[in-house]
Amino acid sequence: MERFEITNEVGRDIIEWLGIKGYAYNTIQTYRKTLKKLQQKYCYLDNENLRIILKGFTHQNQRAVLHMINNYCFDKAIDFRLIIPKIKTKPRKNPDILSIEEIKIIINAAPKPYDLAIRCLFNIGAGLRISEIIKLSWNHIKWADWINDKEHYGIALIKSGKGSKDRVVNIPSNLMKDLYDYAKQIDILNEFGIPSGGMIFLFGEGFNYKEELMRNNLEQWKNEYLRYAYDWFRHNVIKKCEKALGKRIKIHSLRHSRATYLYEIEKVPIERIQLLLGHANLATTMIYTKVNPVSTFEMLKDTKEV
Repeated sequence: MERFEITNEVGRDIIEWLGIKGYAYNTIQTYRKTLKKLQQKYCYLDNENLRIILKGFTHQNQRAVLHMINNYCFDKAIDFRLIIPKIKTKPRKNPDILSIEEIKIIINAAPKPYDLAIRCLFNIGAGLRISEIIKLSWNHIKWADWINDKEHYGIALIKSGKGSKDRVVNIPSNLMKDLYDYAKQIDILNEFGIPSGGMIFLFGEGFNYKEELMRNNLEQWKNEYLRYAYDWFRHNVIKKCEKALGKRIKIHSLRHSRATYLYEIEKVPIERIQLLLGHANLATTMIYTKVNPVSTFEMLKDTKEV
């Protein structure tokens, strides 16, 4: 195939494929906008108009869409490939780190039970992605083992993380206790005293659950709910936290802060942090080794209080 037609149907299929692959909500939204621009301006892609396209694609995220299209075609056995020249990329910025006091302000300002959701974002493993806390289920946590030894940490399976990869992470014992108390509060313990059910946190009551779509195309339904839940969480929870903190909050900064804490304060090996974060490449995790250790210690030394 010499050219790749960017039709509305193809665009929808790519977005659905991104959701199945476990791409983050914000990444999918960025790709959606760039695909729309490509469709409006070029209608199709080939290696001839690629040179013109690249002149207007100065940002790394825009070029990433072209690589994503190659991956999509490979995955779908479509005989098409763009030959994308390599460029020099700028070194990654050090991650944004929140201090322990800032994290406490964020938690205290969040309405219940979303203060608990924010604690999960920060404390589970080396920090969760927002899509992972939205999808986190009571049944993903190994409750039986923890109930037998409540002083020990808990274990959770994070299913279909970025890149559709599952990973096992630890949960601090104090957070396990608070999650268990919440399960009792909303009355979802089974006859064995174990929390049982679907998603731990429900994000808003305005979502149209579209039962027919859920039956016929579960992946599309999941993507729509994920998009709705992210927007609801930012508007109804994070904005209140921003008002209390007096500055804009990047939700992902909680994950950055946790990973940095584990490396600088707890001295967890970087390879272990890579597994907890679910990074495919160790080079991605190595960014946490470049944060100033002195300032990090002052900011995060009391993290166990969160």
